[in-house]
Amino acid sequence: MSLKNELQFMLDTYAEDYRARDLEACLAFFDENCRFITPRGVLDGKSQVEKLHQFWVSEHRVEREMQVQQIERMGDHVYAIWRFRDLIVDPASQESTVQKGTALGVIRLDPDDGWLIVACSSNADMDAFRYPTDLKQPKSAA
Repeated sequence: MSLKNELQFMLDTYAEDYRARDLEACLAFFDENCRFITPRGVLDGKSQVEKLHQFWVSEHRVEREMQVQQIERMGDHVYAIWRFRDLIVDPASQESTVQKGTALGVIRLDPDDGWLIVACSSNADMDAFRYPTDLKQPKSAA
């Protein structure tokens, strides 16, 4: 199996776990000391990534799709860019919103745990992307 196909399989499995709202399974793809970078702030560690996933699940994201765009291997790390698409359905109004974006991930191949996301930068295509209110605010560049 090619490296790109292996990573796509990992992302497909993550998306399946996500749609099933299986937080434990989703978090199994993240290194304990991972860093998740968003326009709203930086999440350090798996416990912060868990808070983000809990928010996403509570927001009624019913679909998640991810497609590998580019991939490069450097030693035991893989640098990859993938596109994502989430479908969010408001349970009260049944109105749906699609959010799309791009992520850049650094993934380590661990002999015991398989593929683990070490760092991920995720950016939505639109300005109105929502995040939990308790995420850290980004520091302004001076």
